[in-house]
Amino acid sequence: MELTGYNVVITGGSGGIGSALVSGLIASGASVHNLDIQDALKPDATFHKTDLTSEASVKETLSTIEKIDALIVCAGVQLVGQDSKIGEVALETWQKTVDINMTGAFLSVKHAIPGLIKSGRGSVILIGSPTGMTMEGAGYTAYGASKAGMMGLSRIIAVDYKEQGVRSNVVVPGTMSTPLIQKIWDDPEKGPDLIRRTPLGRMGKPSDLVGLVNWLVSDQSSFATGAFYAVDGGMTAR
Repeated sequence: MELTGYNVVITGGSGGIGSALVSGLIASGASVHNLDIQDALKPDATFHKTDLTSEASVKETLSTIEKIDALIVCAGVQLVGQDSKIGEVALETWQKTVDINMTGAFLSVKHAIPGLIKSGRGSVILIGSPTGMTMEGAGYTAYGASKAGMMGLSRIIAVDYKEQGVRSNVVVPGTMSTPLIQKIWDDPEKGPDLIRRTPLGRMGKPSDLVGLVNWLVSDQSSFATGAFYAVDGGMTAR
């Protein structure tokens, strides 16, 4: 995918999935801005230390990026060991999850919209989860609800900004080999069970998402908006 000349902003570009997406974008020629708390040390990406739960921080960072061809919202947390059934979830766990996952998405898109409109081909790409769509969310009240919320937000953005040339879509990864859910992989029962529930019979790699995300960034996906794209080994087909 040729992305030379594209200016792409990604939140959470220092994480497991985000870091792979940054590498894939750079390899395709895009200029990449990584908004995160800590730098992933990608030499060809521009790092902006940003608190994605703070409107002032997000606004200040994005005001310095004049034209945004694509915004990828990848930042997220899943508080394994704290998130649980609704009757057992502490308000602190709920609030932290929603603040980073859903409010972070809201603030990022809100303050990127001027740059996306100016681009004339703005593409918003939110990284969702099967937990926001299916019973895979069982036992993860805060995480599943936050992902469902941001995925619903994407469709609203797609309709509200269609006349300004801004598209919005969701990429839905399946079970990924990332530090985010390392505690699940390390669990002798939960780890193998996740594999059993994935029709392709393996965990996903962050690099599995690169081709689809690059396509959604590009003009080749100009008729794609308001949709969910699963890269989940068949998990949501069950």
